[in-house]
Amino acid sequence: MRKIIRAGNSAYPDMVNTKILVGQVVISFFTVLFMMLVFAYNWIKLNRAMSLIEESDKLSMALLQQEVMGQNIPALSGESIFELLELWGVILVGVRAIYEISSLVYRQFILQLTTVSFLSPTLNHKFTEIYNTTHGFKYISMLTALLLGAFITGIFLHDRKLKAAALILISLFMLSIVLIGMQTITIGSYSIGIVWSSLIFHLTETLGLVSLGIYLRKKYIGL
Repeated sequence: MRKIIRAGNSAYPDMVNTKILVGQVVISFFTVLFMMLVFAYNWIKLNRAMSLIEESDKLSMALLQQEVMGQNIPALSGESIFELLELWGVILVGVRAIYEISSLVYRQFILQLTTVSFLSPTLNHKFTEIYNTTHGFKYISMLTALLLGAFITGIFLHDRKLKAAALILISLFMLSIVLIGMQTITIGSYSIGIVWSSLIFHLTETLGLVSLGIYLRKKYIGL
């Protein structure tokens, strides 16, 4: 799809392609809007459910929950689930919105850098190195928020695996910025530059979040 869109402008990276930018902005807008509606709906639903329970009954329900599910399965209180819902709402809606805006600012920087590199042959060979080094800063705020959310969730649930996974991923991300250069692969006549910091981020925000949801759903019945 990108090969078709960037036809006639193959010398420039996809980030500075206006058609690709418009598509990404539209998709990002509806993604953030959808997540906001999902969190708002679940916040209202949970708040309504909690308002139906008297304070005096909460302890009895907690003891019943522990008796039914067993003491070996961690279960969160309604208040704790409420706090986690707010935490992930801020991350996936608030921080995501900031990330989208900062991505547009970073695009302007790359556009200016690309123009300079093509006008000055002496700087052209440095473009890839600069692009790879600075690209990680585009993702670091959002990735840090995601992994901080996973780490705090691990603290709530006393889950060492979640905390360890968050630390490993942020370590790999930092190593990719500092030590690993940009790799280029060619598929037919189409060259694709792989920025490893970008790859780690996108895998974390897609497969990582899906895996986190499945893991929590299976292991923590009360969640």
